[in-house]
Amino acid sequence: MDAEQDVPTDLARGFAELAETVRPFVGDGDLETVTETFWSGLHGLVTLMRSGRLRRDGHGRRLAVLVRHFSR
Repeated sequence: MDAEQDVPTDLARGFAELAETVRPFVGDGDLETVTETFWSGLHGLVTLMRSGRLRRDGHGRRLAVLVRHFSR
């Protein structure tokens, strides 16, 4: 997570926590890239749902698809 030089401490800590959660599913992959992708997916789902761009009743199913994909 080095897209910006001045990453707020709380953001860096949150990313590190998420990376540790994702780590068991990365295998030989790039932990930082997988974590960024997972974070982006979560962020996008929440942002689109909160703005009304996605149906609220489908949120749980979409979230399950994202998590299932990263937990194979």
